Amino acid sequence: MWTSRVWPAGYAEVFSRVATNGQPVIVRRAGEDLAVVVPLQYLELVQDAVARQKAEQISATLDWERLVKNSPPPQEWFDGDEPKPCAVFESR
Repeated sequence: MWTSRVWPAGYAEVFSRVATNGQPVIVRRAGEDLAVVVPLQYLELVQDAVARQKAEQISATLDWERLVKNSPPPQEWFDGDEPKPCAVFESR
């Protein structure tokens, strides 16, 4: 899926190949990975991965026990007719 090539023609050719073939390309300089060029169709996936990574980093810094104790969720979150997580796991 990932292609790693260096084209002497330059970046315009890299962009054209990525757009035409729909495959990501790793750009290297002096044998080192420098950047990746991905088709636009992958942009949302990349953005989601970056957002998830940021959320996990922030989450790791929080004291969840203290937050749950001092800031419980509002009762209206549990009101209503939608299925509740505990109802899904009830034994028959």
